Amino acid sequence: MTVLDDTPAAAPAPGPAPASSRRPVKGNPWLPTLRGTLLVTQIELMRRRPTAKGWIFYGLLFAGIMAIGLFAAAQSDGSKNSTLLELVLVMVLGAGLLVAPSLSATSLNGDSSEGVLAPLQMTRLTAGDLAVGKLLASWLFALAVLLTTTPLLVYAFSRSGWHWDELLIVMAVILLVVLTATAVGLAWSALAARAVASVSLAHLTTGFLLLGTLLLFFFTQPLISVTVTETSRSFDWDQFTPEQEAAVDAWYMNGDPSAFDGIDVHDITCSVQDGGWEHGVARTEQTAWLLLVNPVVLIGESSPIVNYLTWDEDGRAAPGLFAEMHRAVSDARIGPSEEDLQDSVNWDECVDLVASVTGDYSVYEDNDWEQEQEANSVYPRAPWLGLGVQAALLLGSMWIVIARLRVPYKKLRQGTRVA
Repeated sequence: MTVLDDTPAAAPAPGPAPASSRRPVKGNPWLPTLRGTLLVTQIELMRRRPTAKGWIFYGLLFAGIMAIGLFAAAQSDGSKNSTLLELVLVMVLGAGLLVAPSLSATSLNGDSSEGVLAPLQMTRLTAGDLAVGKLLASWLFALAVLLTTTPLLVYAFSRSGWHWDELLIVMAVILLVVLTATAVGLAWSALAARAVASVSLAHLTTGFLLLGTLLLFFFTQPLISVTVTETSRSFDWDQFTPEQEAAVDAWYMNGDPSAFDGIDVHDITCSVQDGGWEHGVARTEQTAWLLLVNPVVLIGESSPIVNYLTWDEDGRAAPGLFAEMHRAVSDARIGPSEEDLQDSVNWDECVDLVASVTGDYSVYEDNDWEQEQEANSVYPRAPWLGLGVQAALLLGSMWIVIARLRVPYKKLRQGTRVA
């Protein structure tokens, strides 16, 4: 007899989910697009138009730059002078490094706290569009401030003895430095939750490059110094004849060279004194790279070379701020000579006597000093390390910004507002 079982059959076990549903979410694309970047730039320029306080600040900044430039122009004569142009370029760099990070350092955390950033991240804009668009917007604001100094810049250039291509190279380097400072401010805005913190950190980073590198260079010199001993040579009275002793005594008393009539002053003997004065000589060639990464030094190393001896024949103005900066940096890059690292005689009493009696003061002339200054003034420029540091900071900062803008977030800081 067959028994019919009305119990329903068990449902088959669910199979593995399709492979496509198990793919990890990688977030929105990061590569910037031209259309998206321009759109974000336009939005940022419209949203971040200066307020009344902003216009007052920019006006005071422009007035300060113009006042300093006009005062320097009024104090100079009508001859060629590159100092005014170099002063204007330094002020343009300083204004850019002040304005650009201040704007970009509040771009991301400010939008996040206002709930504006998340809606943009949910659109078809890529993380690169948002990052590069915000970078360009802040940089263009700084560029607009710098353009206001164009009349003074043109006037200073007309009297500088520079060529157009040399000015364009220096201006391009200034714009790169300002762009890098903008990117650094944007990176701190992506890392710090509060705008006050990101602005402070952005200016501290810029301040370290401007002042910190110089302080490190000078404070590390004792660590790279070599101790040398300087001694002196004085009269060897035991070797004097009675006539020589009497002549030297008379010369000591009244400085009258006639006391050496009939006596060869070159026969007066001197001997090296025991002991000496020990001091350190810094091997600056080991730490000169700290100077080369400084933005102001980078501008100076990008400027034209001016020979200290032939500048007039070359149609140049007299060496100015950048030429002196290049000479000093070149001196640090070359370092001390082998003679500077050896013990030496810093004062010779017999040389003083010969110069006083014969009137031949050429024994005091340091002909090597003039040659050294000329060699340092025409030493090859070295802007490449500074440019490399600026490029690395720019790319590294933008990598941080794009990584922080990609969604979905893996981890959020406490108190961070998403929408």
